Amino acid sequence: MIRHKLRIALLLRVMGTVALVVAMTACATLPADAPQYSRAPEPAAGRTNVYIYRIGAYPTLRTPKISIDGAHIFDPPERSYTVVTLTPGDHEVRVKWSWDTGWPSLRFNIRVGSEPLYLKISGSFVQHPGLSFEDAGSFARVVPQVYAEPEIASCCRYTAPVTPNP
Repeated sequence: MIRHKLRIALLLRVMGTVALVVAMTACATLPADAPQYSRAPEPAAGRTNVYIYRIGAYPTLRTPKISIDGAHIFDPPERSYTVVTLTPGDHEVRVKWSWDTGWPSLRFNIRVGSEPLYLKISGSFVQHPGLSFEDAGSFARVVPQVYAEPEIASCCRYTAPVTPNP
């Protein structure tokens, strides 16, 4: 009887782990047919294209929630990008990671002008040899177009924004 209960407990634990891995992976993958990078059409007068892309932001199987001025933009899987149009001026960006990742959420302002802006979401993860702690974190930075376009073209696929014109 005890053996039977142990087998059931082990089976439930394995099934729970498999379900968790499947759920996490399904939330963080891009469709195979997602388009590769291409410049977005010119926006309407008084608006500017803002490209947001994610590369090297661990944990790669989890997605942060990206918001601009309180509007949900998208939850970028690793190696994805999107484009939104904003009015010139200052805008608040939030990168919110789930509490269980241990990653700090970010809140910062960007200044949008008349030229396209490229915002890279990335991160770092360093395990120190022989020590029992790790350094981890995410960061976001504006990248000049001349560097951002080749990087997006070589890595990323398009994901439509939830809110294209916040």
